[in-house]
Amino acid sequence: MAQRKSPPPGKPAAKKGTSRPAGKPGAAPTSTTKAGAAKTVSDRKLPADGGRGPAGRPPARKPKSIVNQKQTPWGLIAAATAVVVFAAVVIIAVVATHKSSSSSSGPKGVDKNDPYRQPELAAAKHISGVTYQVEAQHTHVAGTVNYDATPPVGGNHSPYWADCAGTVYAQPIANENAVHMLEHGAIWITYNAKTLPASELTALKAYVAGVDRMALSPYPNLKSPISLQSWGYQLFVDKASDPRIAEFISALKYNQKVTPEYGASCAQSTFKAHPSTFGHPLSAPASG
Repeated sequence: MAQRKSPPPGKPAAKKGTSRPAGKPGAAPTSTTKAGAAKTVSDRKLPADGGRGPAGRPPARKPKSIVNQKQTPWGLIAAATAVVVFAAVVIIAVVATHKSSSSSSGPKGVDKNDPYRQPELAAAKHISGVTYQVEAQHTHVAGTVNYDATPPVGGNHSPYWADCAGTVYAQPIANENAVHMLEHGAIWITYNAKTLPASELTALKAYVAGVDRMALSPYPNLKSPISLQSWGYQLFVDKASDPRIAEFISALKYNQKVTPEYGASCAQSTFKAHPSTFGHPLSAPASG
């Protein structure tokens, strides 16, 4: 029977069943199971995928509640869109109305729907030297009026019109009475008695005497020997033989397109018997 070795002197003998192997420096800590077996932490089993999800992906996150998700404000977007569309429709309507108005209303206040502001007549426009201006004012007034043309071609005037049934006046008549006859479609021929030869005057009378919607009178300080006036239109010429006189009369005399009060009479027998004088308009027949 083998003998036990005695421990070295000074060293206590180890108790039976109580010894455990000395751990090595740097070794992993151990744990003891119920069965007493020691295992290192590194020996613990991990999931085969290393703690990752299928196909090596991280585990899926838990979806957020629909209640907590930010909702798209479709109602507000629809309302805003409706407002924008409505505004666009309004703008288009305004622009269309403006264009329509512009088509009937041209430069210088022209308006096809207003007999006092008609566009320039093409037949008159083709006559060299003819001028046209819109004369929108047509109120009946008493007394004198400051006109924008000499002789005047329209504007406020006396309620009492000068006779324009082919009348030849020997003396200048008041502007205010003459303008009213232009409103009735008359052609008013004026002349400078100081510069127009007698032979030329005879030729002018031939255009007027006894012809309805025509009147002739001298005009103080007229800038040319002869001028012709219709409502809004004017022509200055030097000679009674100028062919433009006949063209002016043909294009504008009692033309419905340029006569504001088409259908009104030109006859005014009381004025013919007692006409006004230049600078002194009559608002009613003169007494006597």
